[in-house]
Amino acid sequence: MEPSDVGPKYGGHLPVTEADRADAMALLEAARTHGYLSADEYENRSVAVRSAANRDDLRPVTRDLANVTHNPVTYSQVPTANAVARPSGNAQDSIVKVGFFSGATLAGRWDTPSQLHCYAAFGGVDIDVTDAVWTSDEIVIDAYAVFGGVNVKVPAGVEVIDHTFAIFGGTSVKRTTPGSKRIIIKGLAMFGGIDVKGPHAG
Repeated sequence: MEPSDVGPKYGGHLPVTEADRADAMALLEAARTHGYLSADEYENRSVAVRSAANRDDLRPVTRDLANVTHNPVTYSQVPTANAVARPSGNAQDSIVKVGFFSGATLAGRWDTPSQLHCYAAFGGVDIDVTDAVWTSDEIVIDAYAVFGGVNVKVPAGVEVIDHTFAIFGGTSVKRTTPGSKRIIIKGLAMFGGIDVKGPHAG
């Protein structure tokens, strides 16, 4: 039977905002907490949420979880400009950001994961950790820039450890003095660039 809650009539063609992702992740977290999802199913759906391009990509991930709350999850019919995730202070295993012939941004108030995977191919990924809510003292960023760029902005007092390498590309990672928090950045710049800057960089 064809789903009845997808398509332009329900705003399915609209792009996913960070607020939409936060709503979906909150529902997945509640479902895992109450035993509706196994750890593997939670991780698989989390990846689907983080890689969703439009609202129709999100609905299959949350459609069968309406019983977790009193009302089924819904998404705004009008995209919110510059929307950001609403932080919960709960640790996440990983976040995936993909810029494929386009751009992807993670900024504002958001919960840091233990791992952040960034893939830029003929596009860009911008990560701003300045106002992020740290759920642990360390973030590992796997950055892959192929004919694209991954840019990371970090606040003061965060140690950055560079484990990247480049092939016909470039990496510019500013090492900082040891602090209570640190970012370990790994990955590859191939015909592209990985750039990590501090709070005062232009």
